[in-house]
Amino acid sequence: MFRKLFVIGLVCLMSFSIMMLTADAQQEILGPYLWMVAPTEAGQGGQNSTNIDSLAAASDEKVTEKKVVNNGAKKGGEVGDYKWTEIMLPGDGNINVMLIDAGVLPEANDKNNSVDDITSYALIMLKSAEVKENVTMKTGSDDSIKVWFNGEVVFTNATNRGRSKYQDTFQVDLQRENLLMVKVSERGGGWGMHVGIEADVDTHLDFEKFLPVESTGKLATRWAEIKRTR
Repeated sequence: MFRKLFVIGLVCLMSFSIMMLTADAQQEILGPYLWMVAPTEAGQGGQNSTNIDSLAAASDEKVTEKKVVNNGAKKGGEVGDYKWTEIMLPGDGNINVMLIDAGVLPEANDKNNSVDDITSYALIMLKSAEVKENVTMKTGSDDSIKVWFNGEVVFTNATNRGRSKYQDTFQVDLQRENLLMVKVSERGGGWGMHVGIEADVDTHLDFEKFLPVESTGKLATRWAEIKRTR
């Protein structure tokens, strides 16, 4: 009898552990992303630039955060002195090293601590087989972070902090096609991010369905609005 109860209890415990692990499972989103960088004024990176549109400042308002989160971007498109560049986020989340190794930023003596007062934007599409509400996302950043999901700000943490994996937790409503943009503003020292989602998604950089399509004699049509109703 005792052995039977022990076995039943062990099975229940194992099942509960598996359920907990499944519930907490995060698919790490490494990309590839389209990356853009925009320097800030000296001493104004990190927390101070979280809610400043650095894309607009770098492009004289030609490119804005609002335009990008609604329409996407094109690889090679320019914003100030930089271009949208396709790069995988390394597993350790180090943006400094990633951008230097990709040739976006020049190498310094110590590429782990070479860039201060600058903002990065990471843009990606997430494709899901299902539509689901209240899906958990988790992020980590050095320094501040701001996240847009399908055109809406879903999380902001205006802070100057060191980075560890998955410091923040928030919810998003998952569509079949989802445009994600993550902004990380760097004040000084380390610079990096982590992004995970509690869902099975594929990643790609095809933003064509979000870009305006001009029809002859008609106003521009937003394929994004059509797509999101499917």
